[in-house]
Amino acid sequence: MNKKNLIIVSFVIAGLGLFILGAAKSKIVSPAKIGIVSIKEVFDKCTMKAEVEKTLSDEGDKRFAELKRLEESIESGKVTMNKFKEGSQDYLDTLKELMIKQSQLEAQKEFYQQELGLKEMRNKEDIYRKILEIIAKVAKEKDLDIILSRDDNYLSQPESAANPPAQNPTELILTTKTHKLFYFNSSLDITEDVLSAMNSAKKK
Repeated sequence: MNKKNLIIVSFVIAGLGLFILGAAKSKIVSPAKIGIVSIKEVFDKCTMKAEVEKTLSDEGDKRFAELKRLEESIESGKVTMNKFKEGSQDYLDTLKELMIKQSQLEAQKEFYQQELGLKEMRNKEDIYRKILEIIAKVAKEKDLDIILSRDDNYLSQPESAANPPAQNPTELILTTKTHKLFYFNSSLDITEDVLSAMNSAKKK
C-alpha cells in the first residue's frame, strides 16, 4: 500500500471512529428527574374535597329530613288509627295506609343509603383523577420525568397518640407489604406545589 492510500485509509478509520463515538454519546441517557407526592395529603387538604363533602352532607341532610317527615306521618297515623274501633273500615283503611308508608320508608332508607354511597365513591374518583391531572401538570412545569407516591403509613412516622401502632397482625402485614418508598430527600417532595395548584385550579 503506497503512502497516499495509507493516509486515505487512516482518515477513513479516524472518521469512522469519531462517528461511532458520537453515536455512543448520543445514546447516553441523563438520569431521570424524580418528584415525590403525598396523594393522601393532597386529597385530605384540597378544597375540592371539602366542597364535594359539603354538597354530599347537605344532600344527606335533605334526605334525612324527608325520612323524618315520613316517620312523623306514620306516627301520626298510628295515633289516628287507635281512635277507631279495631276491625272497622276506618281502622283497616288507616292500617293499610300505614303499612304502605312503612314500606316506603324502608325502601327510601335503603335507596338513599346506596345513592349517597355511590355519589361519595364517584366524588372520590373525580378528586383522585383531578389530583393525577395536576401532578402531571406540575411535573411538566418542573421538568420532572417520574413522580412517586410518598408512603404515609403509620410506620413512616414516630409512634404517638395520633399515630398509634398496628391494632392487629393483619394491619402490620398489609402495611409492610405495601410500603415501597423507604427513603427520599425532602427536596424532591412537591406535595405543597401540587396542593397549591390543585386549589388554584378549582378556583378558576
